[in-house]
Amino acid sequence: MNEEIPQPDETEHAAEEPLYLLCVDDDPDMLRTLTRVFRKESFKLLTAASGKEALTILKTTENIGMILCDERMPVMSGSVFLEEAKVLAPDTIRIIITGYPHITDAINAINRGGAVGYFMKPWDDSELQLTVREGMQKYRLTQENHRLHEKLREQNAHLEEWNSSLKRRVMQQTAVIRQKLEESGRQKISIKHASDAMFFLFIQQLQQRQQLLSEHSRRVVALTDSMLTALELPPDLCVEIRTAAILHDIGLFSMADQSQEESIPSKNTEEYKSHAVRGAELLAISEQFKNIALIVRHHHEEYDGSGFPDGLAGDRIPLGSQIIHVASFIDNAYAEETGIDAEYQVNCKLGACMGSHFDPALATAAYRAVKEVLMAPELQWSI
Repeated sequence: MNEEIPQPDETEHAAEEPLYLLCVDDDPDMLRTLTRVFRKESFKLLTAASGKEALTILKTTENIGMILCDERMPVMSGSVFLEEAKVLAPDTIRIIITGYPHITDAINAINRGGAVGYFMKPWDDSELQLTVREGMQKYRLTQENHRLHEKLREQNAHLEEWNSSLKRRVMQQTAVIRQKLEESGRQKISIKHASDAMFFLFIQQLQQRQQLLSEHSRRVVALTDSMLTALELPPDLCVEIRTAAILHDIGLFSMADQSQEESIPSKNTEEYKSHAVRGAELLAISEQFKNIALIVRHHHEEYDGSGFPDGLAGDRIPLGSQIIHVASFIDNAYAEETGIDAEYQVNCKLGACMGSHFDPALATAAYRAVKEVLMAPELQWSI
């Protein structure tokens, strides 16, 4: 299964489209002043003498990054205009301009129209220019974020297609393994035993394929075993969680090249973050591994909801996933320590993550795993 994951076609991004600043004021002199203030800026300037005219511009013009609007205008006040503008262009940043006697109007515009602030007349040109530049940059970053989210959505669609193809290949290989078992004189073997045999054959293949990932999985299993003993969970659940610990990085095995550890995706990349979903999809092919697949899918969720792939939090994260996440963290944290106080340093890192990354209820079992497993150099790792 050493295939590259199909990627969406990449095209060169078009040159950035120009941004616009929309200035709204019923006083022509004020519009001329604003035009002078922003005449040397990289963005383009649009002006409107009323809220109604400004709404028409918003409906017909894209990339209006910011609005400067006077509060006191006839027919439609600035706060009423900004309230409607917020619906038409929610990402556009809005600022109200008002005279000193009308500070309450500025506050009203902030509350109703979602303005981020206000300027008093007369304003300081340099301060106004700086505020608008920062607002334009923020708007540009927001649009880029939308673009990246859309790209991620497209990549996920390609990933789903890749997973479907992977399922078909695994099913084909499963049929071949069963055939070989029958040819070796084990025709009467039960379906459960056949699944077990395929499972261990698969583990052997993984160990030969990637040494570093295999060693990490072995240590995670040992740490998980220690935590399971401390938590005194039901035997059937322990078996499921232990099996999930063995296979928790199966999605990474499918990405990495047989001979190059460097081909494993870097953490915090979208490719790396997809491995939990890939592993779950692969395991879910077999009915016997449905629960295990669920544990594997969520072993990178964080207790505070900041993890991936689904942003689950608290008790919504399967207990097995939480335990494996702690065990994997311990192994990675220990790999960074070389001093005689390694146990203390790992425990400090664990403690700092309780309540955010991990359920504090797992703390005692986690500290026990550090002492029993990592601090036992004579331990023979074994699955």
